[in-house]
Amino acid sequence: MMGVANADLHLLEDIVSAVLRRCAGDSSAWEISRGRTWTYVTPAGAAHRAQGWKLHVSATQLAAPLVLARAAEVLARHRCAFKFASTFDDLAGLLSRDADRGSLGKFITVYPPDDDAAVAIAEDLHTATSGLPGPPILSDRPYRPGSLVHYRYGVFSAPSVLDNDGSYTSRLTAPDGSGVIDQRNAWYSPPEWAPCPFDSGRAPVRAAAPSAVLLADRFVVRRALRHSAKGGVFLAEDRLSGEQVVIKQARPHFGFTLQGQDDRDRLRHEARMLEIFGPLGVTSRKVDLFEQEGNLFLAQEYVEGKPLGSWAVDERREAPGRWQDQALNVVRNLVAVVGAVHDQGYVLRDLTPNNVIVGDDSRCRLIDLETAAVPGTPVAKAHTPGFAPPEQVLAPRHAPAPGIEVDLYALGASVFFLATGCVPVLGHDEPHDARSWDSRVETLVRVTSSGDAVSEVLTTMILNLMREDPARRWDLAQVQKFLDELDTEPRPFAARAGNSRLGVEEQDRLLHDGIAYTLRRMDRTAVDHPDGGGRLWPAPGFGETADPCAVQHGSAGVLTMLSALLDPSCSALPGRAEVAAGLKEAAHWTLRRVRSERHRPSPGLYFGRAGIAWGLHEAGRVLDDDTLRTTGLDLALDLPVTWPNPDVCHGLAGTGFALLHFWHETGDERFRDLAGRCADTLLAAAERTPATVLWPIPQDFPSTLAGLVHYGFAHGVAGIGAFLLAAGTGLGREDCLETAVLGGRTLLEAADHIDGGTWWGTSPGDDGRLPHWCSGSSGIGTFLIRLYLATGEAPLLEAARGAASAVRASRLSAGSVACHGLAGDGQFLLDMADLLGEPVYRHQAEELAACLRARAVLRDGLLVVPDGEGVGISFGWNTGLAGILDFLRRLRRGGARPWMADRLAPAGATA
Repeated sequence: MMGVANADLHLLEDIVSAVLRRCAGDSSAWEISRGRTWTYVTPAGAAHRAQGWKLHVSATQLAAPLVLARAAEVLARHRCAFKFASTFDDLAGLLSRDADRGSLGKFITVYPPDDDAAVAIAEDLHTATSGLPGPPILSDRPYRPGSLVHYRYGVFSAPSVLDNDGSYTSRLTAPDGSGVIDQRNAWYSPPEWAPCPFDSGRAPVRAAAPSAVLLADRFVVRRALRHSAKGGVFLAEDRLSGEQVVIKQARPHFGFTLQGQDDRDRLRHEARMLEIFGPLGVTSRKVDLFEQEGNLFLAQEYVEGKPLGSWAVDERREAPGRWQDQALNVVRNLVAVVGAVHDQGYVLRDLTPNNVIVGDDSRCRLIDLETAAVPGTPVAKAHTPGFAPPEQVLAPRHAPAPGIEVDLYALGASVFFLATGCVPVLGHDEPHDARSWDSRVETLVRVTSSGDAVSEVLTTMILNLMREDPARRWDLAQVQKFLDELDTEPRPFAARAGNSRLGVEEQDRLLHDGIAYTLRRMDRTAVDHPDGGGRLWPAPGFGETADPCAVQHGSAGVLTMLSALLDPSCSALPGRAEVAAGLKEAAHWTLRRVRSERHRPSPGLYFGRAGIAWGLHEAGRVLDDDTLRTTGLDLALDLPVTWPNPDVCHGLAGTGFALLHFWHETGDERFRDLAGRCADTLLAAAERTPATVLWPIPQDFPSTLAGLVHYGFAHGVAGIGAFLLAAGTGLGREDCLETAVLGGRTLLEAADHIDGGTWWGTSPGDDGRLPHWCSGSSGIGTFLIRLYLATGEAPLLEAARGAASAVRASRLSAGSVACHGLAGDGQFLLDMADLLGEPVYRHQAEELAACLRARAVLRDGLLVVPDGEGVGISFGWNTGLAGILDFLRRLRRGGARPWMADRLAPAGATA
């Protein structure tokens, strides 16, 4: 998608200013303020409504200046406040397939002063913009059929406050005074108590999707395979042939570019690719291309098989004896289909494992050929992280299509993924040429291929395909020669005993560089703010709306990590004075922020008050700061002992962990009593059968988690059971111990044992296999190994060992962070090593650390581990650098696992 020059950054704002001067005579009667994404326009002295019927106006990028000018004239005449997307790039984000479906297309948002004005303004806006192009807005109802003007009921200027989940939200106020989540669904869903003033709103709101949809009087849609901003992908039956087909939808004006193309043009292009490559067996056969109700649909042959990644996982597990031969057959077939595309003069530009379907006969066919192009023709940039070479990632948003060399890199990356399960995402160094790209790829390949026979046999080919210099990449003839030599001179499929563990010196560098970068990135403006304004560390994505003081995305997790570094067990830490100074600044910023913003309903350990209290107290302890210590204690004493959400992250089990921790630290019996009352509440909330216990989050609790029933540590049985176990052993409570044991048996019954690994799904009825702390083997193993130490029941130890095997088996496909990645998984392996006295688990934790090192990027000369996406760097405990660094701290220097309160002695220690 084409970028916008710096000179154009204020173009849309200039249009509005000119309209206001012309229509109002004096633009100073209006306030124009520009945020990061939106520009707000407000008439002087205008009253602010908290909520009501708001209007949205959509537009394509090319039509945006005219739509904005005409809309601004209407709104100036009505003296009505509004906002608009500040730049063409901001609008492009609202039109992209990656946009949230509840926000799609909302170029202009209008805030009418009352319902009568909303109707009048909607009519005038409709008239002013009639006939101009813009996409439908899924969360709203169109004012008239085909209109750019849409409406919905929602928040106007209600202040954002922290909710029960630890995020800032603006809530609607119902007639009874209760707060209601402002639902931004991908369909029109106004609250029942808000009467609609618009004529089109008198039609009934659809309560549910129809069970079947007929398209083109021919295709009966049976189910949706996926939904996205551009449209859905559906499985349907062709009534003419009786065969299954896949139907792809492209909505009008989405994915619109400044070249005048949208996703419909890309779908037409994909149809042409099917016409070319379908008869060659490269992809599926085109069945039909048709329009219906303004949407374009492509019906194509349903391809039997599995995506390449899923096929590899299943084949390796189900038929290990034939895995090696099957893997090489698929590689040969993949090379052949890529060669067939190149022979027709095209480059794929987005070859990934998700775009390759493998049939039962190992035949490969390609899907989603919308990015295929003739090299040199003008295209919008398209790539998938991990499967595109540097020159493609760094290319302009609109440029001539690259040569086939980008497909050669993607072929190597896809074969690498087939062999290892690892997505080869490497975040960029700053500057980009700080290190050799080839050496970084080689490090990643060597770490992930060590000990795997297929990976090691294919390493030479992978490295030569993934070279940074396009001219040095193997062409397909060289690839074919290499594969042919495997047939004529077969290499032994025997894995070498490689060492993929991270050594002590590398552990130290990764730890020390990460600490230095964390301290360096502390926002000095926030540090100096008298009330703790802003955020102390950046938290992209969801973290931007999360509590800036909490453990998950905020400062409390960093406080606890830095405090552990200043503990006497880390006395040899370099830069100790700098760490202490940074901790002091961060802790006192957190203190000011807590005092200035006391409303924090969530009592949880990771998203709420319990973790903040813990972090402040730890900082006060190591800094010998009575103010910090006392504030942490006071916050903890004020924690509720009843709360609807029972979980660790947001709810009462997390509160209980903190209270037990404070009792152990201080000996204050008040904390002991409060922890016991938390346990009473959780025992009363349990849903039991003779063989199971579960803790549902109540359906009527105002939370995005309402109704969840989980097994994992973050929100379910494992975390709640771990608290009850700690309470039972610490407080001498047999009722807590009995329920913890029942929780353990519930998890044993739910376990899935595969190839020595023990796995769990998210909840009852889910047959997924999840390895991580939040939901899966790492978090559940964390509970089961502790329950084994308390009870001596052998099945618990067996399941914990199986959980560790699952964690190790998943290390190559795991992200980096504590919640759902290597850092949290590594903490569990260190638990196993410490509690069982078995060094093999520490060795496995060192393997996980080597995976972290392979993905590290250079920032300011420092080697830093990116977050779970592998590209950006954030600093929260569960989602960023704090949790990663604490795993490395514990791996290198030992010590207890944070956020637990069980006071377990390592194996062999004297009680």
